[in-house]
Amino acid sequence: MFYTLYEFMVYTKSLTYILMGVTLVLFVCFFRFITARDERSGRPDNWKELKF
Repeated sequence: MFYTLYEFMVYTKSLTYILMGVTLVLFVCFFRFITARDERSGRPDNWKELKF
Protein backbone atom coordinates (compact mmCIF):
# COMPACT_ATOMS: atom_id res chain seq x y z
CA MET A 1 0.00 0.00 0.00
CA PHE A 2 1.34 3.40 -0.95
CA TYR A 3 0.82 6.17 1.57
CA THR A 4 2.17 9.05 -0.51
CA LEU A 5 2.40 9.97 -4.15
CA TYR A 6 6.18 10.00 -3.82
CA GLU A 7 6.29 6.32 -2.78
CA PHE A 8 4.09 5.41 -5.71
CA MET A 9 6.24 7.36 -8.17
CA VAL A 10 9.48 5.78 -6.90
CA TYR A 11 7.94 2.30 -7.17
CA THR A 12 6.63 2.80 -10.71
CA LYS A 13 9.86 4.43 -11.88
CA SER A 14 11.97 1.54 -10.57
CA LEU A 15 9.62 -0.97 -12.19
CA THR A 16 9.90 0.91 -15.48
CA TYR A 17 13.70 0.81 -15.36
CA ILE A 18 13.65 -2.93 -14.68
CA LEU A 19 11.30 -3.54 -17.62
CA MET A 20 13.46 -1.39 -19.92
CA GLY A 21 16.57 -3.36 -18.90
CA VAL A 22 14.89 -6.71 -19.53
CA THR A 23 13.62 -5.46 -22.89
CA LEU A 24 17.11 -4.32 -23.90
CA VAL A 25 18.65 -7.68 -22.99
CA LEU A 26 15.95 -9.59 -24.88
CA PHE A 27 16.35 -7.33 -27.91
CA VAL A 28 20.11 -7.93 -28.02
CA CYS A 29 19.59 -11.71 -27.75
CA PHE A 30 16.96 -11.63 -30.49
CA PHE A 31 19.17 -9.50 -32.76
CA ARG A 32 22.09 -11.91 -32.31
CA PHE A 33 19.78 -14.83 -33.11
CA ILE A 34 18.50 -13.16 -36.28
CA THR A 35 21.97 -12.24 -37.54
CA ALA A 36 23.63 -15.58 -36.69
CA ARG A 37 25.76 -16.95 -39.50
CA ASP A 38 27.52 -20.20 -40.19
CA GLU A 39 31.23 -19.60 -39.54
CA ARG A 40 32.47 -21.72 -42.47
CA SER A 41 30.27 -20.48 -45.32
CA GLY A 42 29.02 -17.13 -44.06
CA ARG A 43 25.46 -18.18 -44.85
CA PRO A 44 22.60 -18.27 -42.37
CA ASP A 45 22.39 -21.56 -40.46
CA ASN A 46 19.17 -22.62 -42.17
CA TRP A 47 19.93 -21.35 -45.70
CA LYS A 48 18.79 -24.59 -47.39
CA GLU A 49 15.34 -24.29 -45.83
CA LEU A 50 14.80 -20.69 -46.94
CA LYS A 51 12.15 -20.28 -49.63
CA PHE A 52 12.39 -17.32 -51.98
